[in-house]
Amino acid sequence: MYSQPIVVVGTTTDYIDEIRKRYPGRALFVTAPVEREKASEPRPNPKEEVLCDLRHARLVWAALNDHLHQWHLQPAGVTCFDCESLELAARIAGALDVPFPSPAAVDACRNKLLSKQMWSNAGLPCPQAEMIHSPSQLPDLLKRLALPVILKPLTGSGSELVFKCTTVDDCAQALATIQSRLADHPNQRMYKPEKNGSSQMNSRRELVIETFIEGKEYSCDVIIDGAHLKVIRTAEKLPAIDQTLGTTLAYMVPAQLPIGLDQNLFERQLHTAARTLGLERAICMVDFIVSADIAYFLEMTPRPGGDCLPWLIRESCGLDILGLALDFAAGNPIQLPEDSCWRPLVGVRFFAKTAGTIRSVDASRLNQDDRIVSYYLEAQAGYRVKLPPEDYDSRILGHAIFEANPFDPIQQQCLDIEAKLTVAMETST
Repeated sequence: MYSQPIVVVGTTTDYIDEIRKRYPGRALFVTAPVEREKASEPRPNPKEEVLCDLRHARLVWAALNDHLHQWHLQPAGVTCFDCESLELAARIAGALDVPFPSPAAVDACRNKLLSKQMWSNAGLPCPQAEMIHSPSQLPDLLKRLALPVILKPLTGSGSELVFKCTTVDDCAQALATIQSRLADHPNQRMYKPEKNGSSQMNSRRELVIETFIEGKEYSCDVIIDGAHLKVIRTAEKLPAIDQTLGTTLAYMVPAQLPIGLDQNLFERQLHTAARTLGLERAICMVDFIVSADIAYFLEMTPRPGGDCLPWLIRESCGLDILGLALDFAAGNPIQLPEDSCWRPLVGVRFFAKTAGTIRSVDASRLNQDDRIVSYYLEAQAGYRVKLPPEDYDSRILGHAIFEANPFDPIQQQCLDIEAKLTVAMETST
């Protein structure tokens, strides 16, 4: 193992295994015991991983500091791939005196109300957003935010507990559902009190209500370094119409942004959006919707895009975003592929249709499809599936990367490939 590793804070064991295989010895992983206990991947050797409860930053730092002294390690940097671990990563980076976005910048990014308020004040296009904690607020709020609206948690990730509401009754029902689910949500790091200036928000009771914007949704990864911004990749997101709102069925790279969107203006706005949130040097994932040739910012967070994107990007252009994150954290020179290097590919995600325990998984028909470049299956026999709103993660069984037939609709091809994975379930009673 390198004597100056990159500390990777709080990531999942599939990412850990991928990094260990591709970059042996470069990373020191700070991992939650519960994540390690459920892992099917090989466990790193003791020098490579610190196992500790990630809810308490001081205890994590104490455990990490002891580990560094025991193995005579001096980290060269810190990186993070998971939203709920970003604040911890910021605090560890501060203790190690290595570059990383500040805790205040992380808080601004993670707070879906505060970020939009800051962007709006900076004149950037984004949904109009306000806080809601009681149905009694709805009459006044809906005078300012015309229906339809989106209700979502103050913090959170992906499509978890995100609802589109077209009536007042929809709003009241969504509010009750989200608050009920958050009250007992097991992820204490994702949903915890958030600061808003000198005040404190309760992210399990206080939610975000924002205007709904009709348009195509995209995501991109960008590098922010002082006065410079560079777009790493842009992907179009294909919605999963049979899943909960905000769930992505597939990503398409490289995305073809609308011709009417001013690319130079968009990149300037990306840079302003990052600096407004306090991001000075970071790799950021940005979600945005394009409507009438205007890009409306939804979320910006200081980590690379997740889901199947790292695999999709690697197959498309040869760039390994995980390795790039390690190099960026270490301060190494970054070289991005030329636009001509990108091969148009689609990454489709596999979803469980029913809750229960997987009895068997048959991927033989995927192997017979010439369109498929590669696939990855996370779920095997014995894997437990819960469905939303109880759980949003265990329904995702894996993904396939494929080269689309240009003569057939992309969504139909995604559904066709998804149907070729045969999963036998023992359904819950």
